[in-house]
Amino acid sequence: MRPILVFVCLLFVVSVYSQDYFIIIGKVVDSNNAKPLPYAHVGIPEKGIGTTTGMDGGFTLKVPSQYNNSTLLVSYVGYTTYRKAINTINDFITIRVKASPTDLQEIIVMDEAGVENIIRKAVKAIPKNYPTHPITNLAFYRESRTDDQEEHIYLAEGVLNVYKTSYRNDNEGQVSLVQGRKVILQPEALSNSVGFTSGHLAAHRFDFVKNRENFIEEKNFPDYAYWVEKITTYQDLPVYVIGFDKAEEGKGRLKGRVYIDTSSYAFLRAEFEIRPEGLKKYDDYPLYAGNWKGNTYTVNYRKIGDKWYFGDALREGIYRDGGLYSNEVIITEINTDRSGPLPYLDRLDRNDAFLRVTGTYDEDFWKQYNTTPLSQKLTESLVQAKNEAKSAEVFDSTYMAEVQRLQDSIKTVTSQSRTGDIRMSEDFNFNLDNYNLPIRRQRKFRWQWQLAAGVGLHLLETEAANMSLSYLNSDEGQTILNTSKNLKARAFEPIYHGDLRIVFRKNFFFTWSFSRDLWDSHYRERTLGLGTQFNISKYRPMYLRMGVHESRLRYARLIGKADNEAGTFKVDKKKFNSEQVNMYYGNQTHNLKLTLEWALELNPSRELFVRGGYMLPYSTRQHLYLRERKDFFNKRVRIPTSDRTIVLRNDAPFDDPITPDQSFFITLGMVFK
Repeated sequence: MRPILVFVCLLFVVSVYSQDYFIIIGKVVDSNNAKPLPYAHVGIPEKGIGTTTGMDGGFTLKVPSQYNNSTLLVSYVGYTTYRKAINTINDFITIRVKASPTDLQEIIVMDEAGVENIIRKAVKAIPKNYPTHPITNLAFYRESRTDDQEEHIYLAEGVLNVYKTSYRNDNEGQVSLVQGRKVILQPEALSNSVGFTSGHLAAHRFDFVKNRENFIEEKNFPDYAYWVEKITTYQDLPVYVIGFDKAEEGKGRLKGRVYIDTSSYAFLRAEFEIRPEGLKKYDDYPLYAGNWKGNTYTVNYRKIGDKWYFGDALREGIYRDGGLYSNEVIITEINTDRSGPLPYLDRLDRNDAFLRVTGTYDEDFWKQYNTTPLSQKLTESLVQAKNEAKSAEVFDSTYMAEVQRLQDSIKTVTSQSRTGDIRMSEDFNFNLDNYNLPIRRQRKFRWQWQLAAGVGLHLLETEAANMSLSYLNSDEGQTILNTSKNLKARAFEPIYHGDLRIVFRKNFFFTWSFSRDLWDSHYRERTLGLGTQFNISKYRPMYLRMGVHESRLRYARLIGKADNEAGTFKVDKKKFNSEQVNMYYGNQTHNLKLTLEWALELNPSRELFVRGGYMLPYSTRQHLYLRERKDFFNKRVRIPTSDRTIVLRNDAPFDDPITPDQSFFITLGMVFK
């Protein structure tokens, strides 16, 4: 019964007018044999609006009402472009497109150098053929995963804002979520997984033109073999179809074909896959990262005016357990005007798993947004039925509204509700156990490790003086080492430091850190402390952090190099035999260390910080420090001042600290999260 209803619906009136948009439903087929044409582009190019056909050639296009007088355009590689006035479309429309004239299918005889020259010209023409300023587009994204039996585990979809930077640089763009939804069909299969990260960046990752993938880079030409397969058409333009594969003695990791306009030399399409030996490279971002058995890509560009824009991409990866992971993106609305970056707090991070990202609930979920049809297999998997009507039922707005009402009224939900996996009773018409409802996306706190590195100044003032050091033999009181020097006054010590921070609550953290000198002193500090942090900005996160630490600092000035004329001698069970030994004088202090830090988040994984602090010693002890020179493994030792040491300052015995009672420091650095 349901297949009949679907068929009737498809033949029904398809231009459904509403307040601000109307819907066109149809099918694209080959005019000669009525064979469906999947992934044909259907849209209004001059307005940047469009979608693609499904595996059965079917499509649904939502068009803003103000474009009623525009022209619908259907384009497919190897076929002539179809055009029809939108205001003449009143019913379900079957679009029959014609194959390109046969004289364009002839094989072109060209040596490999000539083919490489075509690619070289196309790369050189990128600044002319592609946007030279940043733009923000609207896109529809879908990802799914199957098990080794080809049964779907989950489906996640979303409408995205896609900010793309100029093709004159290689800066990756940004993505934010307008709204999204997901269905988990096999919860147990995802029990130990959070999904795949950075899939939502498909519009950036798979843009082979902007990323200058290695099969179009001139430096990699020796690794590939190139040939012209044929000349075909796209949007009524003659197009080179250039095949490529690993050269016999080359190291090419990819194989496939690339489509280049014969007149403007614009790249307009590519179909390629990673060769088996190429997959041995675990991390090949932006194309892939992880242990895969195969990865294939199809990427298309769309022409508006005299520029080509990223249009859509489909990636299918064979996962290590035999399952298939796919993510597809289509730009449904291209805005050619210059755009600024997306609001910082709205951006999705590269490390986000799209499966865990959902949007604000909306009873008219996709409403005016264009999407792409579900594949037959995915439709079957969604509800264990062989028709798309049931799939639509799952995400029907009335159904979703009722689910929301039930969710609000039910008092007891499982702990999975924290991630949007709501389990309810079966009083409702459908079994909800396997479905996830869209909720507002929040950046939930998770305890995390943070690393920080920085450089700065410790304001440890030491006075100018004549210093003399001697180390004596314990048995005979004979001088083994001695040196002297006129020390210059010093106002500060340049230092570098590293921190390991564990954020265990949203506003609290533990810190372990170390610091070292950048000059000729002996500076060794280790701290352990507790701190609190607050975000003081409503926009880009700006943190104010305060900490209390226990610090142990060993600091000494280099007095000089002493000649070792006594041969081998022992200090604290360590044998010294170097001909020269550096001698330092200073003190070890235990301090109460207070810090105040201001940090600006540059992106979700990195911060710039400025830190100031105050150190108050509560325990001090003076020492000599000895360090061997000219040996590969230099021994070091710390010697408390005693009857075995003689310290003179301006010819008078001296056993006091050389550092002030309190001190301040300031550092600048980066936090990595």
